[in-house]
Amino acid sequence: MDIETPKTTDNALEAKRSLAFSDDDSVEITISPNGGACFGVVRAIKLGQMAANKGKTNQNAVYSFGAIVHNPKTIRELEAQGVMTVDEPAAVEGGTVILRSHGVRQEIEKDFKDRGIQVVDATCPLVKKPQKIAASLASRGYYLVLVGDANHPEVKGVLSYFGGHNYLVTYQAADLEKIPSEVQKVGVVAQTTIEVKVLNAIVEACQKRFSDVAVYNTICDATSIRQEEAEVLAKKADVLVVVGGKNSSNTNKLVKICKQYQPNTHLIEEIDELQNDWFLGKKKIGVTGGASTPQEYVDAVGEKIAEIMSSHISF
Repeated sequence: MDIETPKTTDNALEAKRSLAFSDDDSVEITISPNGGACFGVVRAIKLGQMAANKGKTNQNAVYSFGAIVHNPKTIRELEAQGVMTVDEPAAVEGGTVILRSHGVRQEIEKDFKDRGIQVVDATCPLVKKPQKIAASLASRGYYLVLVGDANHPEVKGVLSYFGGHNYLVTYQAADLEKIPSEVQKVGVVAQTTIEVKVLNAIVEACQKRFSDVAVYNTICDATSIRQEEAEVLAKKADVLVVVGGKNSSNTNKLVKICKQYQPNTHLIEEIDELQNDWFLGKKKIGVTGGASTPQEYVDAVGEKIAEIMSSHISF
């Protein structure tokens, strides 16, 4: 797949969307084809902008419960449009509240509705899938093994739909030893942004120990595709730049994957974090972006790197 992006400088170098580098020693800046925001993030941002515009028209307060997406630049832009980000339900006193793309605990959404607050549900449809599965597993008496980060809002939301205490949240197969010995029915569900190999390792360990293992691969395709592309670029590039929120789970997974193959991997949130010396003497530059990062941000970083590299070489 080779999707060209328009060049925005007068220099001969340009950034392009591709997974390929040429075999010669030319200087190239290549952006992963799908690097940047997934459809769930694009949807959430649009819903946030619509709510902000409606709030201005109706002169109503507009809140986002938690960061609508894990990208600080996007949050600042929405706040400039009047969207107030809050972390406590009580801080929403009226008007409209946007439920973040990662979802919220079931009881929080109910509280908003019970208080007559207008709810804009920006939860990614793919995040709703593990929520529904967790509820189903609870009703069928399964012990839940949730592969993910216990502190992540998506995981907290999924657990609220499970509703019980018979669960384990982990990244490590060794943690399965914490499950009581009498348990034989386990349901495995994944946080949507984890690495596939992490889920596979835990599933394999569960199948060796438990007699009844219900497996649900709820990793979203957008996450898997971006991870696969990041690995391909990291294996080929001299330098890899990942664009995204430093508080973003999926972005940090991309950094982890890239560093396994290219130690010269750098995570940035803003263009001005780019450092010229990262690129001195380098030829093949790879760029990718987390699923919470608008694609235009990723493209702008590629274009800026083209400017930097053009200053290093003579045409």
